[in-house]
Order: sequence, then C-alpha cells, then structure tokens
Amino acid sequence: MRFDYLTWFFRKFNAFVLAVFVLLIPFSKLKQPLHYDADHSADKTNYPFVFVHGFQGWNEDAKGYQGMQYWGMFNGDALRGYREAGYTCVAPMIDPVGSVWDRTCELYAKLKGTRVDYGKAHSEACGHDRYGEDYTGKALIPTWDGAHKVNLIGHSLGGNNCILLASLLAFGAEAERAATTDGTLSELFTGGKGDWVHSVTGLAAVYNGTSLFVNHQAVRDTERYVKEKLAEQKLILPLTRALIGKSIDGVSDLLADISSGTVAAPDTAIYDMQPEHAAELNKQIGTAESVYYFSEVQDATMPSRVDGHLIADPDVSDPIIGLLVPIIARTNTVAADGTPLDETWQANDGCANVVSQRAPFGAPTAELDEAPSAALAAKAQRGVYNIFPTVRATHMWPIGDFMKPNPDGLVYVLHLMEMINALN
Repeated sequence: MRFDYLTWFFRKFNAFVLAVFVLLIPFSKLKQPLHYDADHSADKTNYPFVFVHGFQGWNEDAKGYQGMQYWGMFNGDALRGYREAGYTCVAPMIDPVGSVWDRTCELYAKLKGTRVDYGKAHSEACGHDRYGEDYTGKALIPTWDGAHKVNLIGHSLGGNNCILLASLLAFGAEAERAATTDGTLSELFTGGKGDWVHSVTGLAAVYNGTSLFVNHQAVRDTERYVKEKLAEQKLILPLTRALIGKSIDGVSDLLADISSGTVAAPDTAIYDMQPEHAAELNKQIGTAESVYYFSEVQDATMPSRVDGHLIADPDVSDPIIGLLVPIIARTNTVAADGTPLDETWQANDGCANVVSQRAPFGAPTAELDEAPSAALAAKAQRGVYNIFPTVRATHMWPIGDFMKPNPDGLVYVLHLMEMINALN
C-alpha cells in the first residue's frame, strides 16, 4: 500500500475528530429530534436515497456518528427525520481522504454487498492492493437493478463520487476491461447498467476541483491580512492573539504546501480536488442519458466596500468555513496544466468555487428558475445537469452548517427528495 504524509495526517486528524464526537454523545440528547412533514402526494417513485459524504466526512457506520451526525450536524439527525418522513436512506462511510476512484469503488461494494475491487489497471498504476474489504452478504441495497433504482446525493467531494459511480455503471471502464482478461473483472467496470440510477444530485460539489489548493499566493496574502486584523483587536488578550496567530500559521503552511504541490500525492482526495487533476478525471466520466442530474450551488461572497475584492458575507458565513472564503476569492493564477484560474473562479462558498459546483466543464446543462419542489419536477430533463438557482450560503449549509447551526439546508434537501420522487 502507498504511504504519503498528507494522507497520514488527515487520517489521524479524522480519527481525532471522530473521537471528539464520541465525547459529544451525552450532549446529543439535548438536541431536539428532527421531524419533517413530507408531501408524498406527487410521488411517482420511491427509490432509496444514497447519501455520500465529502472529504474528511463520515457516515452512519462510523464510530461517534451519534455524537454528531454528518447529515444534520449540531441540528440533529437529518437522516432519521427523512426516514420518518417516508424515505429510504442509506449513508455508507467511505475513505474520508481517499481518491475519487477509490471512494467510488468502496461505495459500490457497500451498496451492492461485494468485495471492494479497485480495478487491476488502477491498482497497478497507483501501487496499492487491488482488493479491499469484503461486504458480501451486507448489501445496503439488497435489490439493485434497472427495476429497483437508487437516487445518489453527494455533498462536496461526494458529488464527484456520485457522477463517477453513475458513469461506471452506464459505460464501465475501458482501461479495466482491457487489463482484466482472466475473468475477474468487477461488474462495476462492465457497463450497461445506466438504468440502475434514477437521479444524481451534487450538493456544493467540487466537480472541477477547487482553487483553495492551488492558489499559493492567495493563502499567504490572506494569512497576512487576517493577522493584521487580529493585531488590531486590542480587546483580545496577547496570549490568545499569539495562540490564534500560531494556528493561522499552521493552517496557512498546510494549505500553501498543498497548493505548491509539495505534499499532495496522486490517488488521494487532495490530488483529485486540484483543478488540473479534476479535469483529467472528468475525461473518464460520461453523462448517462437515462439519469436526472441536479446541482445545488452556493455562494458566500460579497464585494468589500474598501477595495472591491470579494470577502465573506457575514450574514451567511459560518465562522470557520467563512475564513476560507477570501482565500478562494483571491484566485488569480494558473493551474499546473496551464488552465487559467481567473475571476470566474473567485465566487465561492468557502470550499468550492461556484463555477466548479455547477457541472463538469463541457457537460450538458440546463438552468432551473426556482428551488426544488414537487411542482418543479416537470421542468427537469434527463441527461443534463439541471442547475438550481444559487443559494447564499457556505459549504456546510446543505448538511446543517457547522459552527452556525442552520436547518434551512436540511429542509432544502427534503424538498429536493420530494421533487425527485415526483419525476417520471
């Protein structure tokens, strides 16, 4: 198996975060249960919904999930609320820092109930084991075929997993078919199963990557700006200012190292979220004509009154994610493959650029003129990315926000599910 420092760091960090959530279990009882009244009057289908977490995320089979849910955050357990409202929901845990390809293979294996097969060609090229955990007899979707479809909903990097899974089911993987001639080819790579997926939804997805990890100078400029503002806060104790300053140094160093390409190894999530590598992966992803694709898009920026540069809108920004908004908003660079990352990349939600959330570059798109509802189902088209109007929010909004709990995004997802069930 491969080893790189960045993957090791994030795995350790993820374990630490989940351990903290275990400590939150006693306090989770203080949260009010989430209850929803869903409108099923327009239902034409009721296929299971598969919720796919993003980078550094977790799901129901992770330790500590009951302490703090990914889908709901500090608001409570949204999946429980959706189930009580009449929806079948599954939420498998996949590698929080793994590549889009590896995470998708794990997602398929857990849903289908089979052994994880990363593919002969892929595993040999990336230098890791071909096979992973065996989930035979543990399928989350026991009956899954063209007559029993699924709806895929992915937040952030999870959106990338959803479109790759739909593509592999529909078209397979030519490289894997060519490399695997001994009868061991996984059904994930054979294609011909495009009708297994009814819909795919990206919630603030990073389809085209994020400039957060490539804009080295913007990281340093933002670090300097934040520390200058911190120094002006005379009401903050000197020791506290020093501790905050050290934390900013650490985060800035990590982001700068990633953006300069010194620690992001291939076949990892960070690597895949760099725009040039996202573009390479997107060349392998097709749009299935039988599938409905939806994109929920977010923007948390506003122009500064001082110099006009985009900054975080305090009315919608989460206190933590909002710190990243100005870093992305200073994007004015060039990706490693020569692709210009100009002002069109500046609007963002703190993690994902607006231009990246809409659809993979070159994919067919259609603009919707209102937020999801059962009535909107008649306007949705198959085989294109149906893009909802942009929401004023930061990155964690669809899952409940983080340090600024907000249930509005969770209700948005409920209406999205109502709409999806109303599709033909």
